[in-house]
Amino acid sequence: MSKMTTDETFRALAAADRRNAVRGVAWGGIESVASAIVGFLLTPLVVAAFGIEGLGLWAASWSMAHAAGLFDLGMSGAYARFTAQAIARGDARALNGTVAVGVGFHLVVTALLAGAAVIAGPSIVAALSREGHFKDVAPSVFGCAMATVLLRLALSVFRGVVAGAQRIDVLGRIGAGVAVLEGLGAAAIVLSGGGLRGMGFNSLAAALVASVLEGRAAYRLCPQLRLRPFRAPASDWREVLSFGLKVQMTRAAEILAKHVPRLALAAGPGLAVAGVYDLGARVAAALSIAGALPLPVLAPLASRLEARSETHRLLPLLERSTRYVALIVVPCAAVVMVDAGGILRAWTGQPEPPGAGATARLLAAATMLALLASPLRLVLRGIGHAGLEASSAISASTLHLILALALAVRFQAPGVAWGGFVASVVAAAILGVGARRVASGLFARSVRRCAAGPFLAGLAGLAAGWAFNLIVAPPSGLEAARLPALIHLVGESAVVLTVFALVAAGTGGVRREDLALLRVARGGT
Repeated sequence: MSKMTTDETFRALAAADRRNAVRGVAWGGIESVASAIVGFLLTPLVVAAFGIEGLGLWAASWSMAHAAGLFDLGMSGAYARFTAQAIARGDARALNGTVAVGVGFHLVVTALLAGAAVIAGPSIVAALSREGHFKDVAPSVFGCAMATVLLRLALSVFRGVVAGAQRIDVLGRIGAGVAVLEGLGAAAIVLSGGGLRGMGFNSLAAALVASVLEGRAAYRLCPQLRLRPFRAPASDWREVLSFGLKVQMTRAAEILAKHVPRLALAAGPGLAVAGVYDLGARVAAALSIAGALPLPVLAPLASRLEARSETHRLLPLLERSTRYVALIVVPCAAVVMVDAGGILRAWTGQPEPPGAGATARLLAAATMLALLASPLRLVLRGIGHAGLEASSAISASTLHLILALALAVRFQAPGVAWGGFVASVVAAAILGVGARRVASGLFARSVRRCAAGPFLAGLAGLAAGWAFNLIVAPPSGLEAARLPALIHLVGESAVVLTVFALVAAGTGGVRREDLALLRVARGGT
């Protein structure tokens, strides 16, 4: 009877984990869709109101502000591992020890970064606003972007606690609501003539609302939570900072690889070329928004399973998440490859800027590879192998930055995108080799097996899309307005996705068990 009770308990815990994970993915998807819709609708408004240079200034200001994340030292990532383990074990002391370390560290870092921004702000603004008609608004835009990033950094503890409690769905609800609120505010500001400065203050207000809501959720889920900065034993500081530093190496590499190319283009060829790169990057980011849906739950859930000595569930977790990522990101990448220019015309309602389509294709391929490797990367992080993740990210990011700086002036946006693609190949290779060493090749073989079917289906969809364009020629030239481009894009996307779905079903990419997860996402059991 005792054994049956134990088995039933494990089954109940597994069912609860699955329910929270699936609902977290579902609400994360809603948040991502909301953010994507807001971004896609706002970008044409920004371009129409301020031109491609205005978009370049906005993107460069946020890229510079997000560089503050380099000094996080991985604390935000460490929350997910240590709070998940503490909550799984019911250890309030460990939970509050982790929080004390993180909050204390973030308060010091935020104060130092704020001071540095005040001192270096004028030089940064001068570098970002060489075009005279943006010099007046550049200080406010950069200041709001920096304040927003520092606010979210200082209060990231609440988001970490909610994630550690396996309630990603709560974060998704908050994120979706705030994204819509911020988007409506930004649209109203642009249409009423509030300018880029007003958009910056709107983003800062939205960040404050999100942090307050996350704080309320954290205390509701963990009533034992106490914010006592710095009040933690030396052992907690050593453990959290040691793991966080490894995570930070990965985050620093990702931040540099994402934002330095824009800054290199803005400082070299100019804001217009940086805006072209940003357009291509935003198209590719749609893949990341969609393909990353299963990812936020992986590291906390892997840590939770390790804390409960249920490591036998890690492999099924990795296989399912890799397959789901592949099913989402591969067909999206195929659509971008078929007609990136049509996507840009349908989106912005303007002719494709030179180089934007090629940039979007290359960055889409790079994003696809990075996402396919992400489940392996995050599960390894969750069970403590953050050093391998850091080695992969640092090597690839260094290569990307070298190529970006070398190619920015001569080859402009497409050259920088080529650097990103090469770096993503290197990152995936290093991660696969490292996983073979630390996990006897089990994880690496799992990734290849799960991604093979969707990849073949993606090639079939790509061929079908090209065949569609041979039969129905896409609109081109200045007469290719938004509506004709949108109609053609819908048709070719339908062809690509239909062929992908049929081939994926035939190769085992889509399975009956997936229907059960859909029921759970809708609130079933």
